[in-house]
Amino acid sequence: MAELGAVAAPTGAEVGEQLIDIFSRVPAEVLETMFFTEAAASPCTHDWFADAVAARVLFAGSHAGEMRLSVSLEAADSIASAFLGVEACELTPALRVQVVLELANILCGAVLSHLWPESKVALGAPEMLVQESVPAAALHRCFELPEGKIALWIDWSLPAA
Repeated sequence: MAELGAVAAPTGAEVGEQLIDIFSRVPAEVLETMFFTEAAASPCTHDWFADAVAARVLFAGSHAGEMRLSVSLEAADSIASAFLGVEACELTPALRVQVVLELANILCGAVLSHLWPESKVALGAPEMLVQESVPAAALHRCFELPEGKIALWIDWSLPAA
């Protein structure tokens, strides 16, 4: 840690490690607790994006930006049926989309509250999007689930003073 007067402040590398830890740990905890599935951070392969269900949540306040989520179809079906308590054969495309939107909202709130617990950030309504590529400057993590894959990105800035 770098010293600032008598108070120790984390170095850039330590802040980066904290961000990666939060971005790896919190989504896995949310998926296990709320969607009854295990998720492990994994190496990224994005060849499955073409068929993925994708969403984003914009946020503003002390930090502003967006979080994006892509979910493979297999994972989306499994997550939706577990969350809704229905069999996979009972799912409709609309139900699948609604659960992915809710997952995006829950993940965004959970990650932001861990990243900046003292901040005031308002979340926008989750919205569907077509995920064609990985946003270049965003913090990114992929997860392997027993039923498929998810990818998560967050990109933010501090608002102008």
